Amino acid sequence: MEDKDLIQLALGITPPWFVKELNLDTSEKRMDIYLDFIKGSKFLCPVCNELCPIHDTKERVWRHLDFFHYETYLHAKVPRIKCNGHGVKLTDLPWTRQNTGFTLFFEALIVAMCKEMSVASVADIVHIHEDSVWRILSHYVDKAKEERDISDLKTVGVDEIAVKKGHNYVTLFYDMEEARVIHIENGKRKDVFQKFRTEIAGKVDHEQIQYISMDMYPAFKSGAREYFPKATIVFDKFHVIKMMNDSVDRVRRTESKENHVLKNTRFMWLKNPERLSEKENVIMESIKNLDTKTAKAYQFRLALQRLWKIKEISVAREYLDKWHYWGTHSNIPEIISVSKAIKKHAQGILEAMKNGLNNGVAEGLNNKIKTAFKRSYGLKTEKYRNTMIYLMAGKLTLPTRC
Repeated sequence: MEDKDLIQLALGITPPWFVKELNLDTSEKRMDIYLDFIKGSKFLCPVCNELCPIHDTKERVWRHLDFFHYETYLHAKVPRIKCNGHGVKLTDLPWTRQNTGFTLFFEALIVAMCKEMSVASVADIVHIHEDSVWRILSHYVDKAKEERDISDLKTVGVDEIAVKKGHNYVTLFYDMEEARVIHIENGKRKDVFQKFRTEIAGKVDHEQIQYISMDMYPAFKSGAREYFPKATIVFDKFHVIKMMNDSVDRVRRTESKENHVLKNTRFMWLKNPERLSEKENVIMESIKNLDTKTAKAYQFRLALQRLWKIKEISVAREYLDKWHYWGTHSNIPEIISVSKAIKKHAQGILEAMKNGLNNGVAEGLNNKIKTAFKRSYGLKTEKYRNTMIYLMAGKLTLPTRC
């Protein structure tokens, strides 16, 4: 088999295209592959797919996957066809998309690499500019978003993540059943729900959404009730326990100003007993039975967690009522406050338990997103940020031709 035939097979080039010439420059570590088409060939109109004669040709070059560690470039005279119905058009090519200087294989490699490393690192490895990498990612992410199917959306998760210092947040909407981010909005006001409903209009009937899982943030509750009035608002275990953890920590911080034994123990009070290390266990055993508000608050936390081990909802309701009673009689302001909040949202908590709903999926995706942010050392624009979120957590159908 000749070299040109081998390269043609490797490229997946089929008639009327063929490899006309190869040029290997060992000093520059570069391979140039020249493609041509059979004379007299006709090509499809990109608008109507009718075979049309050639009007003229235009020289083009595309970066391809490296061959044998040599940077590889494809060269071809791209036909412009003359269509009776649509005039002169640049025909589509099997190895690239229009208006790009890269082959489909090369772009698929870029997308795959960016899921595992920073854009800057990818650009450095393949020797192209970062902006070129971002343009490739944005194209495929935007295309995949348009083509995704969310018609069966029934359970939506909502959470906010910080994207910059200074209380800059974005609100993420999740398809909980498919474990994917489906929408991003700046801020965390109630109007993010209005924008989300507008975004999904035409793809999803907003009245088919049965559950919206969230934390107890008032703006979220207000927005969900106003723009998704038929959905049931539920509060998952993660956010309830997080609120309880925050209360325990506030008790500890206040008390540690006078009781120095509580200093540097923050994370021990936020762990379950079985998650403590040997060293932490020794410290905890020496202080958890002390007559401190922190130790009492910790016991309320452990008691609340036992709620989710109860299978019968009627029994869980009775347990939560008792927990609320003792919490409001604890004489610890922080525990009284969180007890009242949990009682107020008890129906949503129990509804989440009844239907097995939780935001564990969302938290897992958030961790992937935060890891990508740290890896990127900051993202220059909102477009880049959203592209990275969808790339990492959108569960999109992206090119795999590499």
